[in-house]
Amino acid sequence: MMLPLLCLLSTIQVFALTENEIRESVLNHLPLIEEAIFKFEAAKNEELSAEGAFDHKLIVKSRNRIEDKYDNQYLETTIERSTPWKGLGMVMGHRQGLGHFPAYDGKYWTSGAGEIFAGLSMPLLRNFSIDENRADLGTRKIDTLIAKEQLHLKKNIYLHKALSLFYKFLLESKKIKIRKEILELAENRQLMLEKKFNAGDVEKIKLFDNQRSIDKRKDELLKTELELIKIKAELSLYVRDAQGNPLVDINLQDFEIPTKFSSLEKKNLDQTPQLKILNYEFEKLQIYEKLNDQAKLPGLNLELLGSRELSRNLPYDPQSLQVGIKFDLPFENRKAKGKSLATQYKLKALERQRLYTYQELNRYYDMSLVAIDIGMRRWETTTREYENTVIMAEAEKKRWIQGATDLFIVNLREQDSAESDVKRWTTLYEYHQSTLDAKLYSASF
Repeated sequence: MMLPLLCLLSTIQVFALTENEIRESVLNHLPLIEEAIFKFEAAKNEELSAEGAFDHKLIVKSRNRIEDKYDNQYLETTIERSTPWKGLGMVMGHRQGLGHFPAYDGKYWTSGAGEIFAGLSMPLLRNFSIDENRADLGTRKIDTLIAKEQLHLKKNIYLHKALSLFYKFLLESKKIKIRKEILELAENRQLMLEKKFNAGDVEKIKLFDNQRSIDKRKDELLKTELELIKIKAELSLYVRDAQGNPLVDINLQDFEIPTKFSSLEKKNLDQTPQLKILNYEFEKLQIYEKLNDQAKLPGLNLELLGSRELSRNLPYDPQSLQVGIKFDLPFENRKAKGKSLATQYKLKALERQRLYTYQELNRYYDMSLVAIDIGMRRWETTTREYENTVIMAEAEKKRWIQGATDLFIVNLREQDSAESDVKRWTTLYEYHQSTLDAKLYSASF
């Protein structure tokens, strides 16, 4: 499995990257960001669809009746609209009924020019402050805001992931360079020892001891190279070309982990996407709570309908006004009561979640700020430690040439120097990782 991957990585074009290029790649070409953008666009169109509940509706009814005694034609054209204003509904139109109608269908008869009519209906109790259409529109608008914050959150998450891999890549590249250097020292020393052994100046056990050191360092190098391959494969998912294809091989050999430090100031985390999403979810539940409370009320609707005949000189009053009231009272209404109680408990649960998320973000953010400060100081400490181990390693090497120490100690000093170097670069990586963490928790990317 690993051999084909190594062959593939060695045959594909190499790309050198910077941190800004990785950032641009994630924001512009990562499919998971594009997914969030599409969901945001979908949410906006769901909002548009909810607005359609208040569209004007054109309704045309026609009927022709043909028989021996009653031949008639009836045509009614109506424009209706439900409005978001206190549940007000409006209707207006024209109707015309010509011919002979039986007495029980007399309401369909009109004069030759027909009749125009207009009316209003308004709920006075249930559905007055909110109804299902207004609730749907309100929640769809909030869903659009949630989708926008989810897009913001995903950008933060994937930028954090990609840049974390970027710094990890730099660290592993630095480790490889360090391990190659001490391996080369041991291999060159082996050539020198072989010459001395052939000349009878050193014991054969020294060759075995140094070869043991070579194998140990070579194994550490191979493990680091394998780790770098894994990181490179994962990083390629976030680093893409202009067509959106992953860059399979990435070259960062000319880059090192930056040694520039900057402290972050304490921020208020109330406006982070995580908390804003929970706040919007809370607002949605409040809309449902209001709707459920309305559903528990009895229905009381006022209806007005005015009409006027268009023909002149009619033998009857051409104008009419109808006023009506519709009342309904559910005896049990367990559905509305149950939904209302369920929504109240959901609001309480969401309050707890919001509190915990706020506390969690603040705790992790504070911890990251502390880690940043400690990371800067650790870099100074580990750098001094490394410099001292280099001095000790060089001194031990001189003592060995003078015959005052053993080769085993020389190898230990060299190994200690290399591990100190790895530790200080790891400390620098952890500093940058803490900085990225703080930016993630505070949505500062």
